[in-house]
Amino acid sequence: MIQDGMPHGSGGGDLSGYAARVDALERKIMKARYKRMQVFKEIRDHIERLEDENEKDVLVYRYVRNMKWEDIAVKMGYRWAQIHRIHARALKNLKVEIE
Repeated sequence: MIQDGMPHGSGGGDLSGYAARVDALERKIMKARYKRMQVFKEIRDHIERLEDENEKDVLVYRYVRNMKWEDIAVKMGYRWAQIHRIHARALKNLKVEIE
């Protein structure tokens, strides 16, 4: 007898229940993925509505590209403290409606 936790054809068991659970889990994962993509798009759209390009860049680098503050400062040619000031201003100007 093999006890590896995997379903096997011997023993006459029906795998339809297992397949139904896998199918339900796949649908749940796809639904969650779609929701995350929609939220990501909404955030990106809100960022794009900002007027100041530096504010847009900081938010995109930080929240879309997951860059570290130090890397953002180097990429934009600003000091770390200035990046944080731009970030704070961007958050004030960002218009997001929370549900």
